[in-house]
Amino acid sequence: MSFAQTLNSLMENRGITAYKMGKDTKISDRLIGYWKSGDKLPNAENLIIIAKYFGTSIDYLLTGFEHINETNIRLTADEEKLLFLYNKLPLDSKSRILERAETLVELAAERAAQEADNTSKQVVSSTKTDLEALPKTKEADKHEIIYYPYPASAGTGLFLDETKAKKKYIKPTPEALNADFAIPISGDSMEPYYSSGDIVLIESCPNVPMGKVGIFVLDGEVYIKEYGGDRLISYHEKYPPIMLKEFESAICLGRVLGKAEITE
Repeated sequence: MSFAQTLNSLMENRGITAYKMGKDTKISDRLIGYWKSGDKLPNAENLIIIAKYFGTSIDYLLTGFEHINETNIRLTADEEKLLFLYNKLPLDSKSRILERAETLVELAAERAAQEADNTSKQVVSSTKTDLEALPKTKEADKHEIIYYPYPASAGTGLFLDETKAKKKYIKPTPEALNADFAIPISGDSMEPYYSSGDIVLIESCPNVPMGKVGIFVLDGEVYIKEYGGDRLISYHEKYPPIMLKEFESAICLGRVLGKAEITE
């Protein structure tokens, strides 16, 4: 069942008009009309509002049935949002997302194996990057990390492309050993902490805490910014905040741990 069919069914069964739904949710009844006719799909923020309004899940809105996983537990809000964003992507982008997910799983398994074998790690703290309990490791000359040449900037960027991924050798700092990949920075929006040409270390995660710096994809454009809840914040005063509500899709690629020190 399509989203339009599900929405029409919910509204008809409950006797709710587009006008009433718009008045209750503060969403334009004209936009609701587009959804009902199948001409448009709601963005992630509106989809959550609709699900709460009808007391159902995002899964049900998108498919017409409740998704129950193997352990008979409903998807979390983050999982439902990821599924919604994934379903909006074209086929070639879906393939790239799946490849990226498989790579992250492999990296996580390798890192877990390394941590299990290394019994000499010690807990350290870093006030500069505010990392929580990052482990120390034995001294080594270099550490290999996946590197994507496309930069995060104050303007446009690209999705991480597995076919363009390279490997770089960097100094094995605690930040480097906890990072999943690295990318370059372009532009001055995050100065003085991050400058154009810097290579930053990223820990893959679906979201970052408030006040932390992350890598974000907004409607296909990549940014390095501080997460501010409903906005992304630049450190340079000449750049205004980026309001997330102005974008159809917002994806977090990971948290910035610090800058890489290249050894090659």
